[in-house]
Amino acid sequence: MDSPFIYMIPITAIVGAFAMGVAVVWLGTRARQRRAQFRADVQMKLIDKFGSSAEFVKFLESPAGQQFLEQPRRQTRDRALGAITGALICTFIGLAFLGSGLVFGDPGFYIPAFILMGIGIALFISSAISWKMTKQWNGTQPPGGISSAIP
Repeated sequence: MDSPFIYMIPITAIVGAFAMGVAVVWLGTRARQRRAQFRADVQMKLIDKFGSSAEFVKFLESPAGQQFLEQPRRQTRDRALGAITGALICTFIGLAFLGSGLVFGDPGFYIPAFILMGIGIALFISSAISWKMTKQWNGTQPPGGISSAIP
């Protein structure tokens, strides 16, 4: 009565889950690369439109130029804040598992609780380091604006 194909179900599920994870990471990386390439193309076209460096410096000192320069910093800050959101979610779900383990007396809840809390704490540490590095990077900008950096 047992079919030999019954043993293929768990193998297919494991391979499929692994393939799905690889596909998600690959597609996310490709999308990020396409966005970066598009941004670089737009920046190169913008730089090509200026006839001299004086015109380009004048543009960079304008409000539109400041917004043009601010975009990468804003993206870095948004990623750090997104990591804090993920850290809070993982930590609180881990605390919910821990509370469930304590209330119901089932030690099976402790394993996912500690795993999720560990991931949440690691994300907190990672986002704190990213935030500090972003602040340091912002502090290295020339104090007098763009024109003071160009001789």
